[in-house]
Amino acid sequence: MLLGQSGEDYLETVLELEQLHGVVRSIDIAKKLGVSRPSVNKAINNLKEAGMVTQQSYGDIRLTDLGRQTAKDIIYRHTLIKSFLTSVLGLSPDIAETDACKIEHILSPETIESLEKFVVNYKK
Repeated sequence: MLLGQSGEDYLETVLELEQLHGVVRSIDIAKKLGVSRPSVNKAINNLKEAGMVTQQSYGDIRLTDLGRQTAKDIIYRHTLIKSFLTSVLGLSPDIAETDACKIEHILSPETIESLEKFVVNYKK
């Protein structure tokens, strides 16, 4: 299922907030992403329809198993790309972070796999 960049950003944020605070509320997502609560509610409803999160009415947001794995995959892609940008291309961590946030959403699984092999061999 394709979530698009926005959906992936929300999913990634839910996992990050869960790891930091244990529970995730709409207001926490809104603050972290700098968006309105109605925007968060719309995105969370889309993630619910995709089977990625659950939420009781006005309750905490929880990742499903599918949502958790998808979020971990997104974070892995982000970390891999950032590592490539800093280690191989020599970019500053700040620039690499900004660019990785953009790139992580558009690369194919085949490109990610090849990039992973390259980075592993480069570090040897």
